[in-house]
Amino acid sequence: MAVLALLPPLTGMAQETKRVLVVPPVQWDATMTRDRPAQSHGPTELGRLTGGVVWGLSPLEVNSRLPIPATGLNWSALPFANEYPEEIRYFWTRLDTVRELRDGMDACIGASSYIVFLFRSRGLFRVSWRLVPDEACPAPRAAAEGVFARYLTVDREASLATHYRAGKAEVVEITDPNAGYLMPFRWENRGRR
Repeated sequence: MAVLALLPPLTGMAQETKRVLVVPPVQWDATMTRDRPAQSHGPTELGRLTGGVVWGLSPLEVNSRLPIPATGLNWSALPFANEYPEEIRYFWTRLDTVRELRDGMDACIGASSYIVFLFRSRGLFRVSWRLVPDEACPAPRAAAEGVFARYLTVDREASLATHYRAGKAEVVEITDPNAGYLMPFRWENRGRR
């Protein structure tokens, strides 16, 4: 849940609005050594947030849930995501074409922003929002924070949310926590061998 906090205006200064990200509530065991989510937001809730896109779907299944599906999409034609050490394939779509995946974005996103769906052979394991600045939107960070806040409240048993910057782009990713160990090489693009 995102909470907006208004800072009181200082003498001679304009009022400023800052977004505060609230960590999902947890419950602790009697020894205070282990925690678990206080609310259960599992795969069903994740599916509601993403317009039916859930972990394990094939590229064709994800494509069929998009408002404007791509034509001629098949596994062998998908490009490789070379930043991973194993075979990962992906496809992307413009962010302005997927209403459900834009929910939570009240700020500008940049006209060339897009969303990437990443797949292993057994299905979808990551969704990545790539918010690219442009002249009309020189700083899409507020939009990225809105997406991150939306998925931060999903239990870590259902989805893991991250927010980072890659070059000029703001990136928010949600990942299947059961995807296993997949370490991308973000800072060094590896060629396929």
